Amino acid sequence: MSFAKYAALVKNLRGVVLLDPGEPGVESSLNWLVKRFRYRNLGVTPALLSKHRGKLAKYLGGKPFRELVLPVPSLEGVPGLLAGFLGVPGELAELLVYASTYVSPALLIGEKYAGEAAKLAVGAVKVCREMDAASWKLHLRIADYTALDFYERCVDEALSVLEGADPQPVLESRRERVARDAKRYWRIACAEGRLFLLYVDNLKLAVDAGAHGRLAPEAAAALSIVPVVLVPPGLSP
Repeated sequence: MSFAKYAALVKNLRGVVLLDPGEPGVESSLNWLVKRFRYRNLGVTPALLSKHRGKLAKYLGGKPFRELVLPVPSLEGVPGLLAGFLGVPGELAELLVYASTYVSPALLIGEKYAGEAAKLAVGAVKVCREMDAASWKLHLRIADYTALDFYERCVDEALSVLEGADPQPVLESRRERVARDAKRYWRIACAEGRLFLLYVDNLKLAVDAGAHGRLAPEAAAALSIVPVVLVPPGLSP
């Protein structure tokens, strides 16, 4: 991918999506999401398209899905490395890497991957009431701000760890940052309820995998904190 193409996609992307179109209720929620992003793009990864291209074809070409590729070769091995260590599906690891690289929230539609994603999280936001369309629109936008506001500092931190800095103080600082960021969602947050958003620290995943000493500096782009929004099945367009 040329840098110009990557830059154009990053500017217009509002999330990176993972779903199983065969899961009950997912198609309805997908159509709901498409309606909300009629004038913006959502990214889909190679692993998702390799499994479900036929079922997703009508949404490709910016309607609203755009096919994503990693912008530099040194990132290509990161999803497989994380998936192998964490024991999660390759498409979930790929989602996290692509969401970080494209400075976007990850959007999990349906429940198939939610449990595995929750095991990777360093923080979460729960909701205990139904959200109307306006609330969804607002908090999806806030999730976009979360990804953007985290990014520059997270990349600088990841670079320092890849170059040999002690990762533990960095990871603790990031965990504290997640706790502060969760306060953005005060309008909907409660102690118990349905998971709305997970915070996954990709740098922590790389450190836990023992991979941070083997990654090239360019891999720092994939090691931000990713907000993962859980879109439940059965939403009505």
